[in-house]
Amino acid sequence: MNTTAAKVIVSAWESEGFLLERYAYSSGWVEPIPKHVHAAYQFALCCDQPGEYHYRGTWHQLPQGSLSIIHSGEVHAPSERTNLVSPASFWMMQADPAMLQAAASEITEKPMGLPYFDLVVLDIKVIQIYQRLHYTVAQAASQLEQNSILLLLLTQLISRYAQGRPIIRPLKVARPAVLRVRDFLQAHYADDVALEQLADLAQLSRFHLCRVFRKEMGVSPHVYQRQVRIDRAKALLTRGRPIAQVASETGFYDQTHFSWHFKQLVGVTPGNYLRRSNNVLDKPG
Repeated sequence: MNTTAAKVIVSAWESEGFLLERYAYSSGWVEPIPKHVHAAYQFALCCDQPGEYHYRGTWHQLPQGSLSIIHSGEVHAPSERTNLVSPASFWMMQADPAMLQAAASEITEKPMGLPYFDLVVLDIKVIQIYQRLHYTVAQAASQLEQNSILLLLLTQLISRYAQGRPIIRPLKVARPAVLRVRDFLQAHYADDVALEQLADLAQLSRFHLCRVFRKEMGVSPHVYQRQVRIDRAKALLTRGRPIAQVASETGFYDQTHFSWHFKQLVGVTPGNYLRRSNNVLDKPG
């Protein structure tokens, strides 16, 4: 048995209504954590090791790669087996109950109470969305993208795994609302707009807006915003603007963030694009 204390590295990101944490442990002995309770819902992804919780009066095994959900206000404790034979990492989220209640109400289009879940979720699609939320927040993506991925995660969890699963109503036509949002995103491409702001503009719930926008435009609002920003960035680069300035003027967090998204959509880095544009412009007619 390894009696050396395990080293732990904790990374954390806070956003409106939720907190994300990543715990990375080396092998060794871990200080046991007593029973405790959170006001928030607690989500935990067992990335590379199985886990264990004492919850609702009994011990539960959490398979490697599973997502667990501890309900708001319920007593729980992690495993009493505190010797890690190999490194382990866990991705956590603490979420405001009001956020889940609001998502449930938007799905059903009527007031709903707090959703209840079984402890373990093994759905790979839901887990991938959960991982995507972590990456999105850690990379300081736009507020609109963070809002959208969070809402997608909550609505997928609630519609698939909440007790008494809510029924999603058929999609209603709302083209004028979609066009208002589209025009706003084009006019305010550099602004860090929130999904709630667009929903108010459309006079729709956030959930309904995301659904109808995707149906009408083929992509979600945050993807559309990113494309508008990149198109504007291309125009600025062809005028010889410095890359850092272009990143700032088109609403990206920093030059690294801008360059990553630019290459994803254009296929080359901004520097490459700038050089090629200058070569074309410098050629005699």
